[in-house]
Amino acid sequence: MMPGRPSIRRGQVIPVLRYRSLDPHTSRGARRRPMPLATFARHCRLITASGRVPMTVSGHVATVGTASAPGNPVIITIDDGGAETMSALRQLAESGLTATVFVTSSRVGDPGYFHRTDLHRIRGLGIEIGGSGHTGRPLNELARPDVIAELTLSRRRLAVAVGDEPRTFAYPGGGYDLSVRQLVISAGYSSACAVRDVLSHPDDDRFALARLTVEATTPDSRLVAWLDGLGQPGPHPVLARGRVFRPRRTSREAGPFRPRLGGGDSDSADIAPAAVPAADGSDLSYAAAPRAVGDSGTASLGGLVRSTMSPSGLVTPSQNRSLR
Repeated sequence: MMPGRPSIRRGQVIPVLRYRSLDPHTSRGARRRPMPLATFARHCRLITASGRVPMTVSGHVATVGTASAPGNPVIITIDDGGAETMSALRQLAESGLTATVFVTSSRVGDPGYFHRTDLHRIRGLGIEIGGSGHTGRPLNELARPDVIAELTLSRRRLAVAVGDEPRTFAYPGGGYDLSVRQLVISAGYSSACAVRDVLSHPDDDRFALARLTVEATTPDSRLVAWLDGLGQPGPHPVLARGRVFRPRRTSREAGPFRPRLGGGDSDSADIAPAAVPAADGSDLSYAAAPRAVGDSGTASLGGLVRSTMSPSGLVTPSQNRSLR
C-alpha cells in the first residue's frame, strides 16, 4: 500500500490482468505496439511487490469462496503469443508468478506463433493453458453450429497437443452473449474470461470473469492502483437474448491513474454504446448482435455436436472450409 492511500479491503476486489501477445502480428484485432520485454519484466516486479498471491484462472475459480482461498489474489492472463511471449513467461516464472495463457488452437505451429513444444514448456513452468477458440473468430458473430465447432475443435486439438483438456476459456475479442456462454459450459469448461475492463470480485460470474487490459502504454501508476484494489468492481451484466457484450476499442493517452471511487469510474469500463441501466443503477452498455446465435438451451454438447459433425466425429468438409 502506497503512503497516503485510503485503507482498502483488498479481498473485495480481484485484479485479473489481461496481457496480449508480446510478439508482433500474433494477437487478434487491429495492429498495435507489442509490449517490450523490459516493460513486462517491470510489471512482474510490481506484481510481486504488491504482496498479492498469483493464481491461475482455474485455481482461482476452484478456491474462491472457500476457506483455502487467499484474501488478496491476482490472476495474470495472456492472449496468444510466440517466441517473445515465451521469454516473458520464463521471466514471469522466475519472479515466482504464474499465469493462464489462452491459445488459438488452429494457429499452433504457424510462423511466429506457439509451437507444440512451446506448449509443453509452458506447462512445465507451472503455467495454465486455456482455450480461445479454434480460429479466434468472435463467437458472438457466428451461427450456433460454428460456435460449437470452434469450441469442440479447440478443446480437442489442445488436449492432443498438451495431453490434457483445457479447463478455462477466453472469449475471442471479449464478445459473448447468453447463448455463447451456455455453449462454453456445455463444452465442458469450468470457467471463462471476458474483458469488461473492470476489477473482478469473489461473486463475479465464473463464465464471464472481468479482466483489465494492460497495454504497453499503461502507466505503472495505473497498474499499481489496480493491484492496490483501487477502481470500481463491475457487476456481471445480465444479457438479454439477442444482446452481446463487446468491449469498445478506445485510444487513451497515457498518464497517471487517478481513480474515482464510488459511483462512476472513467477508467473502469470501456464498452459499446447504447447504455442500459443495470439493477444497481449503474450504466452497462451493449450493442445489438449482428445476428442471433440461437437460444440458450441447456442441451448437452454431445447432442449438439452430433448435429453438426459427421458420424465419425470429424468436421464435415463444409465446416472445414468455414474454419480455415
